[in-house]
Parts: sequence; C-alpha cells; structure tokens
Amino acid sequence: MSEDGAVPHPLGRQDAAALIGVLAVLEGQLIAGDLDRHVIDHLNGHLRGADLVGPGAGPAELRVALATLNQRLRYVLGEYAEPPAPDTGEVDQYFGFAAEAPARAFVEAVRARGGTPAAPVPVDGRAYDDGTVRWQVAVRTADLPLSAAFAVDQQQLLALAAQHGGSHGGWGSPPP
Repeated sequence: MSEDGAVPHPLGRQDAAALIGVLAVLEGQLIAGDLDRHVIDHLNGHLRGADLVGPGAGPAELRVALATLNQRLRYVLGEYAEPPAPDTGEVDQYFGFAAEAPARAFVEAVRARGGTPAAPVPVDGRAYDDGTVRWQVAVRTADLPLSAAFAVDQQQLLALAAQHGGSHGGWGSPPP
C-alpha cells in the first residue's frame, strides 16, 4: 500500500487524538533525555520497518520521526487540508538580549561565522529566566537536536551570545 493510500478501517478521532498525545510524550521524554537507549533502539527498529528512519538512527532521527508521525495524525484528524511534508528536523535556537544593539551585534557575529540568524525582534522576556530580555534572535540550524553536531553548534552559539550579554531561550520548530 502506498504511504498515502486508504486503509480499510479508518482510525477513529479519539484514537488519533490519544496517539498524538502518546507521540508528544515520547518526544518530550526523548528531548529530556529520559528514554533509555534500549527503548530508543527498539523504537527506531520499528520505525525503520516503516521507512521513517534509516539504519544507524539514533535519538536525533527518532525525534524527527516522532514529529513527522504526529503531524500525519494531525492531518488524519483534519487539522491540515493537505498531508504535511516530513519534518526536516531544522529548528530555531533562540537567544535573548536586554537591548537591541547587542542583539544586532550577535546577529552580525553569527553571520560572520556562516550562520543564518533572523533579525532581532522585540519580546516581553517571559520566556527567559531573569525577565530582562527585551530582544530575541532566532538562529536556524540544520543540525538535528540531540545530535553531537547540534550540541557543538549550540555551545558555540551560547558562548557567542554570552560575549554580547545574551542568554539562551531554548529551541523549537520554525514557524510555518
């Protein structure tokens, strides 16, 4: 059967909603580092059989597969008019600054090292611990969260932000 082919017995709304929740919990536990490596390998084995991950997949690839499955179930529930494209794994990392000038300096420093930052935007600071953040910069990364490459990039960006008086505000999927 093709990926988008009809099934003989459609999934019920309640079951789809429950599965969305289960996938979200799994993804959250994975991101928090609370899933045992054996569980990660076991899940990847099942998802490899469905062509959602490749051989040698680890936590980073599992996160993308779980997010993709979640979006497909949201389509089944009618939240999207078209089937969603597979999750690319790209995320934005967010950095906060007390003033616009250091935020702009950070943007230039990220660009100088080959990064792809967005322009600083004003924010209310609630997403940051100290409440002094008034400007936020999103930096797009193609490295998958939970991968070694992402961790290295994140540490470099954290150090660069600190040089400009910035703090880390986490990461998340880019807006559509």
